[in-house]
Amino acid sequence: MACKTTSNEDAPNLEQIDYTSMNLSTSKMTLLKDAQKKALEWESFQDLLTGLENYDHTARTTNKLIDHVNNMLLNPDDAFQDQAIFSRIKVLKTRLHIYKSYLSYRIKTSSKLEEKYNNIILALDELLIQMNWEVNEFSQSNDKLLEDLKADMDPEEK
Repeated sequence: MACKTTSNEDAPNLEQIDYTSMNLSTSKMTLLKDAQKKALEWESFQDLLTGLENYDHTARTTNKLIDHVNNMLLNPDDAFQDQAIFSRIKVLKTRLHIYKSYLSYRIKTSSKLEEKYNNIILALDELLIQMNWEVNEFSQSNDKLLEDLKADMDPEEK
């Protein structure tokens, strides 16, 4: 009697992942007003955005994205030196590491890859929200408050 052959159902899923057929998220957030102007001057941040636009889902390019995020932490732009922004950058870095780790798995599913990649984009969106808030809301309201306090101290300016 011949040896029993295994069916395709028993074989591990080793087929190539088709990233074009996956429902991968794209960033839904944009930087606005002053935050956009300041971010254009932040080279590490621009490198990250360019890297994401050209991303090919390999460990090598994921490492490059992680390097850009590390540079953002090491060389923050003055406008974005805020603990909440640093925390969002670290979340993004963690999600990139998780994705890179999953890429090295021998057996992986499209749905898990999709979920882990979409978590990276969610972290990026949350970072963009924080950057917008820091520059366009928090800093401007502080500047206005300082102007008001200075005006109160020097009544001749009115």
